[in-house]
This record gives sequence, C-alpha cells and structure tokens, in this order.
Amino acid sequence: MRRKEIQMPKNAAPGLRDRKKAQRREDILAAAIGLFEKKGIDATTVADIAEACDVSAPTVFNYFGSKDGILVAIIEEGTQRKRESGSRRPRLEGVPLVSIVLDLFLEISEETLDIASRRVWRYAEASVIRRPETDLSERFRNNSRLLIDAIEERLEIYELRTRTGPPMDPRYLAVLLHDLWMPCYLTLITDPQTTMDAHNAQLSERITPLLSYVFDDTTLAATRLRPTGETA
Repeated sequence: MRRKEIQMPKNAAPGLRDRKKAQRREDILAAAIGLFEKKGIDATTVADIAEACDVSAPTVFNYFGSKDGILVAIIEEGTQRKRESGSRRPRLEGVPLVSIVLDLFLEISEETLDIASRRVWRYAEASVIRRPETDLSERFRNNSRLLIDAIEERLEIYELRTRTGPPMDPRYLAVLLHDLWMPCYLTLITDPQTTMDAHNAQLSERITPLLSYVFDDTTLAATRLRPTGETA
C-alpha cells in the first residue's frame, strides 16, 4: 500500500530549526555591530565576531561569506526596515514644502545613524572610493539608488508646481535633493563635533534657497496632495 504523502501548507510557520538559524543569524549581526562600533571594522576579525556570539568562524562564513557580507547585511536589511516604516507614515497636507523636505532628510540622517554608527558608514563610504569594483561597493551604490527611490515615493504624492508653471518631475527632484543632502551627511559621519541640530541647520542652508527659487508661493506655503490616480 502506497504511503500517502503529507503536503505541508505553503504558509506554515517556520520550524524550530529555521527559527534557530534565523536567531543565530541575528546574533551574528548583533555581535558584529557591537564590535564594529567598538574596535572598528578593519580591526575586527571574523574570529572575533564568532567568539562574541559563541559560534565557529566557519559558521559566520557560512551565513555571510565574508566580513564585507556582514556589513552589507547590516546596511541593506536596516535600510529596508526603515523604508518599510517610512512608507506607512501619514500623508501630510497643507504643510509648507520646506518643512516637509527638511523633515524628510533629517529623518533619513537619523535613521541612517540608527542603522549603523558613524564609524561603520565612514568605512563603507571609504570602501566605495578605495575599492569601487567590489561587491560591497556595488551594493552600497545600489543602496543609494534605493534611497533615491524612497525619496521619490515620499515626494510624488504632492502637487509640486514650479514658478514657471508645470509641475516638477519628482524623480528629478529626488536626485537633486539627494545630491544636496550628501555633503551634509558626509560631514555628519566624519566630523564628531557635528550635532543633529547643526546638521539640520546645514540642510536648511542648502535646501531652502533651492525650493524657494523653484516652486511657486502656493506650493511653498501649503503643499497639496496629488489627486488619487494622477501621475506627475
């Protein structure tokens, strides 16, 4: 008599083994974050990370492939969590455009430092310059592209009327604002004396004049949501 094969439902909860693997992976990441912030990435070895979370070095390599793989996971997964939470934020209306944009970029800066320390971001930025051909560099650049996507998603819901009449392409605006934010962000992660208040003042100094020159007075005073279904 043939034994009837039991089909497990596709949405079945993960088994104990899967949960243990997921927890071990989180433990490795947590240990790496702590060591990266304490010792620096260059001074931290895979063996150090393995010892900190009571696993073998081959286990760490099995999960992440390399120390750079751990760094990529910290940045990519942290960014994805922040992007998902950002997409659930309420849609503001009747708020000055400058306030919306400055709040958005201050939020991005704060969340960036929540994902990883200034020390970790300095290492990642320097790696892109020193070794632009590596997988870490390519995935870090892709993370910047995803950030621009997220900025565009947050801006495209508004009617962005310019002083010349037609609305501004939200993608173009996202790239432009990202490029204005970047030097302020680099100062934030490289200068230990730069506080978030000082960073916010730098953002305002760079971004406010551009918005004032480009957008009409109605848009600047109180932004309006784009009608549902309307595209830029």
